[in-house]
Amino acid sequence: MNWLKHNPSTVKIFLDKKLFTVDQIYNRRNDRFLASSTSEVKRVFHTKHPAAIMVLGVVASNGKNMPPYFFKMGEKIGADVYYKILRYQILPWLKVNYPDGNYVWTQDGAPCHTAKINQNFCESNMAAFWPANFWPPSSPDLNVLVFNVRGYLERLTNKTPHPNVDSLRASIEKHWALMPPSSIVDACASFGRRVAAMIEVQGGHIE
Repeated sequence: MNWLKHNPSTVKIFLDKKLFTVDQIYNRRNDRFLASSTSEVKRVFHTKHPAAIMVLGVVASNGKNMPPYFFKMGEKIGADVYYKILRYQILPWLKVNYPDGNYVWTQDGAPCHTAKINQNFCESNMAAFWPANFWPPSSPDLNVLVFNVRGYLERLTNKTPHPNVDSLRASIEKHWALMPPSSIVDACASFGRRVAAMIEVQGGHIE
């Protein structure tokens, strides 16, 4: 927490993975209908095993975002796969967008993130890096993509069902590119408050 206070101009970088399916999104908790009969309610149909695609997103506290990375169908995201993404996708993007190194790279406690090969890579190549023991092992309340960005994106990309994965991918790419930088900035701005709240309830490792 002291680090955040002493480095207000440093850009914080967040990432997360999200599985998108071709089905239309439906939230039974939030959807309410005013109707005289159930026949007036629009039905949302889901397939038993919908086609899906895993997407990795990266956003920054100054409003920038890296083009989404799409994993291969059925690809297991282990330490080696993540290492290649760090080396050939993420690091080049960081160097282009932050040539002065005014950023700190953060990632959650997923096994592929905490693997020694990737911890060593981040330590050696990132301008600044929060290691595995600095981040709570399970921290959805602290990840900007989890509590804000991916829900926003899913509402836009899955308003209606997609006929195939190619259509879904095109929608994700379109809406990701159109995401307002101001909305990313606002979401990231709440990070400090969320860290403080987690510490207050003794639910995190960040001090």
